[in-house]
Amino acid sequence: ITLDKVVTVFTSRQADAPAQAAREKLAPPQAGLDTLPGYAALLAAHEAAWAKMWQASDVLIEGDPTAQLAVRYNLFQVLAAAPRHDDRVSIGAKTLSGFGYRGHVFWDTDVFIVPFLTFTQPALARNLLGYRYHTLPGARRKAKAAGYEGAMFAWESADTGDEVTPRWVPGNQGEEPVRIWCGDIEHHITADVAYAIWYYWQASGDDDFMHDCGAEIILDTAVFWGSRAEWNAERGQYEINDVIGPDEYHDHVDNNAFTNRLVQWHLETAVKVLAWLHQKDPDQAATLERQLDLTPDRLKHWGDVIGCMRVLHDPQSGLIEQFEGFFDLEDVNLADYEPRTQSMQTILSIEGANERQVLKQADVLMLLYLLRDHYDRQTLETNWDYYARRTDHTYGSSLGPAIHAIQACELDKPEEAYEHLMRAALVDLEDVRGNAADGVHAASAGGVWQAVVFGFGGVRLTDDGPIATPRLPPNWTRLKFRLCWRDQWFDFDLKPQSPISNIQYPLDIRGVIFDLDGVLTDTSEFHYLGWQRLADEEGIPFDRQANEALRGVSRRDSLLLLLGDRPATEDQIQEMMARKNRYYQELIQGVTPANLLPGTLALLDDLQAARIKAAIGSASKNARTVIERLGIGDRVDAISDGDSVGRHKPAPDLFLHAASQLGLAPEQCVVVEDAASGVEATLAAGMWAVGLGPVERVGAAHVVLPSLEGVHWADLRARLAQAQANETESA
Repeated sequence: ITLDKVVTVFTSRQADAPAQAAREKLAPPQAGLDTLPGYAALLAAHEAAWAKMWQASDVLIEGDPTAQLAVRYNLFQVLAAAPRHDDRVSIGAKTLSGFGYRGHVFWDTDVFIVPFLTFTQPALARNLLGYRYHTLPGARRKAKAAGYEGAMFAWESADTGDEVTPRWVPGNQGEEPVRIWCGDIEHHITADVAYAIWYYWQASGDDDFMHDCGAEIILDTAVFWGSRAEWNAERGQYEINDVIGPDEYHDHVDNNAFTNRLVQWHLETAVKVLAWLHQKDPDQAATLERQLDLTPDRLKHWGDVIGCMRVLHDPQSGLIEQFEGFFDLEDVNLADYEPRTQSMQTILSIEGANERQVLKQADVLMLLYLLRDHYDRQTLETNWDYYARRTDHTYGSSLGPAIHAIQACELDKPEEAYEHLMRAALVDLEDVRGNAADGVHAASAGGVWQAVVFGFGGVRLTDDGPIATPRLPPNWTRLKFRLCWRDQWFDFDLKPQSPISNIQYPLDIRGVIFDLDGVLTDTSEFHYLGWQRLADEEGIPFDRQANEALRGVSRRDSLLLLLGDRPATEDQIQEMMARKNRYYQELIQGVTPANLLPGTLALLDDLQAARIKAAIGSASKNARTVIERLGIGDRVDAISDGDSVGRHKPAPDLFLHAASQLGLAPEQCVVVEDAASGVEATLAAGMWAVGLGPVERVGAAHVVLPSLEGVHWADLRARLAQAQANETESA
C-alpha cells in the first residue's frame, strides 16, 4: 500500500486566515492533486538540489573520519536552515531544530554563519543580509526609544526587527528571576551587522546590494554610534560606557575593547562607503545624505570619534584590557575547579563571575580575529597567553571554541587548535553541554567552517584572491574545499607540508583583452568597404572572401596581401595606406553606441561588476576614436593599438603590451579574437584565447563561440575552467 501525503503551508504573510487558505488550497477541484509530482520525482529533485549544494559547500577531510563526519554534520545544519526564496527571514540561534531562544536571530547569524554562506552560497548570504535591511525600521525604533539617533539593531530580533530579548528569566531551582541585560546594553550587534555586510561586499563584489541596501544600513547605524559615543573632557577621549561585550559573564562595563574598536572601524567604513556611493551614484548618495541627515558636521564628528576613541591597548606590551578595570578584578585559576560539569558562572554565581577575571567566550581574541589584518602576531600571542587560560571553554559559550581554534592555528598550536575544533564540531553530536534538546548550536556550526578554512586551511584574503598556508592537524592527510570570491570559484586541495597555495581552479583570470573590429563592433565592415574602394580604384580584384585574409592584420601587411605580386614603391605604399585610412575614417564618423555588437555591453558590465580589468588590443590606429564613439571608454582600462608596438599580429607584442598596461601577467589574461592571426598571437603571448566565428578560422582557441551575444562572464569563466581541466587531464 502506498500513501501519498499532500501538504501546503500558509502563514499570515500570505493570507489573513492561513488555516482557511490552506484548506481551500487542498480542496478539490482547485488542488489538482493528480498533477502534483509524486514521491519519486520529489526525492529526485531533492537529491539533485543537495548534490548541487554540496558541490559548492562541502569540506573534504582525509585521515580523520570523526572530524569529517562532524564537520559535514555542522555544515548540513546551516544549509538546511538557510532561506532560499525569502530575504525577510533569517537563521535563528537554534536553526529550525528546537525551540531554544524562540527562533530569535542574534549576532550568531551575521558573524558566524554569514561568512560560510558568503564564500560557498552567496545568494543565501545575501538573503540573510536582506533580512537585516527589512528589519531596519525596527532598529530605528529601538534607537529612538533608547534616546539615540540612527538605527540600533536588536540583540534578539524576530519578524519586525524590534527588540524581543526577554528582560527576565526564571532562576535555577526556584531561585529569584534573573534580569537579562543583553537587549538593553549588548550594543556591539549593530557593528556586527555592518561588519557582515562589508565582508559580504568585499568577497562577492555585489555592488547592487551595497547600493540598494548595504550602504543605508552601514550609514544609519553609524549615525547611531555617533550619538552613542560619549565625550570625556577630562581624558580627551570618546567612550562607550555601560555595555556588554561578547563575554557575557560581565555586564555594565565601560569601554569594552571589542565594542569600542569595532565602532571605530564601523565609522571608518561608513566614510568609505559614502565616498564609494558618491562615485557610483551621486544621486543615491545625495538621497541618503538627505534622508539620514549626513551633514558635514556629522561627518566631522565621526572623524573626531574615530581619532579619539578610547581603546585600552598597551602599545608596549601589546596587551589589550577587555574593559575598564578588568585587570583589577580577582583572578581565577580555572584548573582549580576541574573536573566540573557546570559553567563557571553557575559555580561562582552571576555576581561572582562578574567580579572575576573569567570569560564566557573570546572577547579581545574575537576582536583580533575580526580585525586580523589590523594586528600583528605578537599582539595576538600576548593576548592569547593572557585570555585563553581565563576562558570557560567547556561550559561557557558554544561560540568560543571555533574562534579559539582559529587563533591557535595562527599561533602554530595545531594540537590545541584541534581540541577546540572538536569541542565545537561535536557540541550537538555528543551533547557535550547537555542542552542539545533546545536545538542545534547554529553559530558554532558556522564557526566550525571558519575554523577549518581560515584556521587549518590558513586562508587569507587578498586583492588578488584568497591564498592558503595550510596548518593541518597531525592526523589530517588532506583538506579540500571551495571558495567563491567575487563571482569566481577557487578550489583548494591541501596536504601536510604544502607550500602557500593560490587558486588551483579555475584560472587566475584578472583581465580580458578584446580585439575591436569584428568583436566589439562591426567596423570590420568599414575596413572591408575601405579596402574595396581602394582595390576598385587600383583595378585589383577583391571580394569578401579575399577580405577574410585581412582580419586582424595590420594596415601595411593588409595592403601587401592585397597587392600580391604587383610592384609598388614605398611612396606608393604609403599613399595607398593613407588613402584607405581616409576612407575608413570617413566611414567611422557615423559610428554610435548602436554599432556595438550584441552582448558586448553586457559582458563589459559583467567584468566591471566582477572587478576584472578590460583592455582593447587592436591593430587599428583608429581604435581610440572608435572606442570613444562607441561610448565604452569608461569600461576600458587600457588600449593597445597600432601605434603601441612595432610588430603586429600574429606576433604577440600587441597583447603583451595590453597586459603590461593592465599590470597583469600574460597567464592572467584572456583575449577575445575573431581572426586566426589574433588567436595565433594570443597563444604566442601565453594567454587564454576565446575565438569568435567558425572553427575553421579560430579553432585553435581554447574556447570557440559564434559571438558574444548572450555570453556572460560566469559562462565564459566556466568554459575556460573546463578548457583548463581538459588540458590538465591530457598533460
